[in-house]
Amino acid sequence: MRVLFAGGGTGGHVYPALAMIDELRRWDPDVKVGYVGTRRGLEARILPGRQDVRFFPIHVRGHSRGRFLSAVRTLMRLAIAMIETIGVLIWFRPQVVVGVGGYSSFPPVLLASLLGRILPIRTMIHEQNVVGGLANRLLSRFVDLVMTSFDETEASFPNARRLVVTGNPIREELLHVKRTDTSYALFGLDPAKRTILVYGGSKGSAEITEQIRIGKHSIGASRELQILLITGDARRTAALRGEMRAAGIGNVVIETYVDRMGDAFAVADLVVCRAGATSLAEITACGKASILVPWRDAADDHQWANALAFRDEGACTVAGQDVIVRHGLVRLIQQLADDEAALARMADSARRNGRRDARTAVLGEMRTLMRGVRV
Repeated sequence: MRVLFAGGGTGGHVYPALAMIDELRRWDPDVKVGYVGTRRGLEARILPGRQDVRFFPIHVRGHSRGRFLSAVRTLMRLAIAMIETIGVLIWFRPQVVVGVGGYSSFPPVLLASLLGRILPIRTMIHEQNVVGGLANRLLSRFVDLVMTSFDETEASFPNARRLVVTGNPIREELLHVKRTDTSYALFGLDPAKRTILVYGGSKGSAEITEQIRIGKHSIGASRELQILLITGDARRTAALRGEMRAAGIGNVVIETYVDRMGDAFAVADLVVCRAGATSLAEITACGKASILVPWRDAADDHQWANALAFRDEGACTVAGQDVIVRHGLVRLIQQLADDEAALARMADSARRNGRRDARTAVLGEMRTLMRGVRV
């Protein structure tokens, strides 16, 4: 069996795809897996190092909406990407093509769905966010199956042939988090203090990091609180570490990137992050209270929709720009960290709304599509 994945650009697309690939290989170790992605996204850094996945980079990028020249360049790249994708399909000969969102998913999934009318190729897409992305909305009328993470997402795909809610697959390690002294020691944290995990997604967040920098003296004055901050930027990490040392602040641990996010989630009493769909899936799987800071420039404002859906379930506090301006993010963190009842309520709600079976649900849908296309 040959399965081709397509999409990426950010961790929100790439990590669910990797979770699907791992689950697929658990079921069939002999499956051949290919991946079509961008040349600059997260997938271009991660996938070349995996021996079990053949990576096919193509020339495709998004464009700045409302800018004519950007739109022209995007169309030119899309034409090139279509030609590149034809070569991939001829060489790899996939029987199932899975789109996980992002501009690089469009050429492979569209061409495969058209070829599927005359050849034994099945197509499916997975939408991680509450509001469907542009690529997935365009593809939904052509593919055999649309999978979503949220019930509300059905409204984004009125022309889908078939739609199922599977949840959002996440990395295996995050399904088995356990608070241990070893996890605290990994980051140099104190098990006796309440721990706040702060990060901005796969690319980091200058805004969130800056809020921690602004509130560093207030954090340093606390004897019961400590912060694990993941910046996503090496230069930002070095500069901030220097500031903390100069200010004599020892309860803020700063990392550029953390490979073992399972340990980071394990020690967290409160998570502060963007409202990307993968972050939400990880928070629910681990059963953690959270403060969500939606990224204002997200396409179709989908992070705000994600955050509101989460808040409506009582699983988080949402810190929009107005909240940050009025109170400051650090002050909000401190207020919530002192409210054990609120932390417990949000953690319980997050846990109840999680879809820990998302990996197996997606695999089940893949296997259904695979029937009748084996060669």
